[in-house]
Amino acid sequence: MTDTIMALDRSVRRIDPDGHLHVERCVLSAAVVSPYYGREINGAERLGLEPDTIYWMYRDADALREAASSMNGKPLIEIHQPVSADDHPREITVGSVNNAMFQAPDLIGELAVWDGDAIKRIQDGSKRCVSAGYAYETVPETGEINGQRYTLKMVNIRFNHLALVEEPRVKTAIIGDSAPPNIMKETSMAAHKPMSAAAKVAAALKSGRLAMDASEEDIKKCMDEDKTDDDKKKAEDESDDDKDGKKAEDAKACDEDDTDDDQAADEDDDKKDEKKDDKKGMDAASVSRLIEDAVSKERRRNKQAQDAREAVRPLVGDVVGMDSAGDIYRYALKQIGQDAASVHESALPALVSMAINAKRPERPARLAADSAIDTDSPLAGASARRKA
Repeated sequence: MTDTIMALDRSVRRIDPDGHLHVERCVLSAAVVSPYYGREINGAERLGLEPDTIYWMYRDADALREAASSMNGKPLIEIHQPVSADDHPREITVGSVNNAMFQAPDLIGELAVWDGDAIKRIQDGSKRCVSAGYAYETVPETGEINGQRYTLKMVNIRFNHLALVEEPRVKTAIIGDSAPPNIMKETSMAAHKPMSAAAKVAAALKSGRLAMDASEEDIKKCMDEDKTDDDKKKAEDESDDDKDGKKAEDAKACDEDDTDDDQAADEDDDKKDEKKDDKKGMDAASVSRLIEDAVSKERRRNKQAQDAREAVRPLVGDVVGMDSAGDIYRYALKQIGQDAASVHESALPALVSMAINAKRPERPARLAADSAIDTDSPLAGASARRKA
C-alpha cells in the first residue's frame, strides 16, 4: 500500500496509511542569539547573573553541529518536561525526531507525529512550532551575530526532547516550513539614485497620499507628480552632458565630415526613441504588478504593526501614534525599563513575550528551552498533563 500524499507547506508533510504525520524537514533549533532571564540560565549563580535580568545568549554553531546526533530518536512531547527512561511521560509523548543534521545556521530534522490530537493541532495552526529542550554549559563570551550582541554562549549541548509550542524562541522553528524565511537587511541607497516606481507607490500609501483602494489612474497621477523633480534633475544632467559633448564635437569638427555627424546623430536619436518606446511598454505592462506589490507590502506592514499593538497591550495598554512594529515593541519595552534600542527587530517580540510571562512565577528550569515555558509544564511547577 502506498502512502497518501498531502500537499501541505510545499509538500514537506505527508500522512501515511495509518494516519501518522511525517514532516520531511523542520527547523529544530538554530545558531542564533536569544534572550533568557538570568533564572533560566545554567550556572547563573556561579556567573553572578541576576534572576530577573535579561541576558543575550548565543547558541554556538559548533556546539549545535556536534550535538545534532543526540537529537536522533528523542521524543516529541506536548509540553516541556525533562525525560528519561526511568521517568518517561507516556501520556504527553506524541512522536519522535530523526535524521537531525546541522545546516548553518539551522539544526534541521525529520518528525514523526503519532498522536491524532497533536496532528490536528499542528494542522489547524494552534501548535505548529517546536522548541528543543537540552542540557548545556554556559561560558562568558562577548560577540555579535547578525547585528545582535551577546554576552554568554551555550556549549556542550546535549538534546533531551523536542516540544510542541505556540511561540518558539527560534522564530524559524515552525512545523511544515521547507525553508526558513530569509531575514532581509535593508541597505541604504545612494542619495542620488532615484526611487523605483514600486517604492514611490509604497511611500505614497504609507504617507496617506494614496488610499489602499486607490484606482490605477490615481496611482499613475501620483507617480507622474513624483517624477517632476527627477525629470528636472535629469534635464539638468543632460544639459551638462550636451555642453560637454558640444565642446568635444567642436574640437573634432575639422577632422569629421558633417554628413557623417548628421548620420550618427540620426542613429543616436533612433536608439533613444527605441529605448523610450521599450520603457513605455515595460511601464504599461508592469504598472498593475507594481501597484499590487506595493499595496500588499503596505498591508503587511499594517498587519505587523497591529500585531505588535495587540502583543504589547498587556504591558502598556493601547499604543497610538506609531505605525512601525519595531517602534511599538521598543516603546513598550522602554516603558517597563528595558532599553531595546540596539536590539535587532526580529528579537523584539520574544522580549515582549518574556516580559509578559515574567508576571507569572516560574521555577528555574534544569534544561534550556527554545521557548517560554508553558504554564502547564512541569518546569513551571505543574504536574504532567494527562490525557482524558
